[in-house]
Amino acid sequence: MSTAIYVSKKLEKLIKKYITLTSSTENTAILGKWNATVFYIERRKNWLLYNPKTHYSLILENLTAKDLPNIREKINEELQIQLASEGMHPTQEQIDWLMNEIHFLPTDGDRSTTGYMNQILLAIDWLYGSDLYPTLAQINAHLNDSVFSLDGASKHSNLTKPRVEMEKILNQYFASNIDKTIDPSMLN
Repeated sequence: MSTAIYVSKKLEKLIKKYITLTSSTENTAILGKWNATVFYIERRKNWLLYNPKTHYSLILENLTAKDLPNIREKINEELQIQLASEGMHPTQEQIDWLMNEIHFLPTDGDRSTTGYMNQILLAIDWLYGSDLYPTLAQINAHLNDSVFSLDGASKHSNLTKPRVEMEKILNQYFASNIDKTIDPSMLN
């Protein structure tokens, strides 16, 4: 499976040599596409990864140039840590299977996703350093536990949380008591 991460123009300038100019025939990832951008807090470079399918966000903190050659592994590790902190406990092998073959692609121009990401960046800027959320990890946990509507921002029906949507997908694809993943062709 191939996971596409569409990067913002700002992030694209920082990771030019890791960008794949053409996408494979289709996005075959279980979670669908991801979008990523870079933001700075206290002059430290951080990445925001956002999944439009689940509205799930992942923040990679304090990245440097030496982290870039192993950025795919870092994304997988951070995703596993974050999922474990939220009560989901996939193994590293399951995460590697879920986020296999990460490809960074130029921006896809998805205005809806850009709007959600800008809203998240505004929330990070507003919450960071407060007494309730002194770290980016705590802000990220708060963001993934915030309510949103599957029917769109203007409707207040079909409410859910990003963490719940991510958990639904993980439960669908991972066997409950074993480390082996379920073959997607065996489902529905």
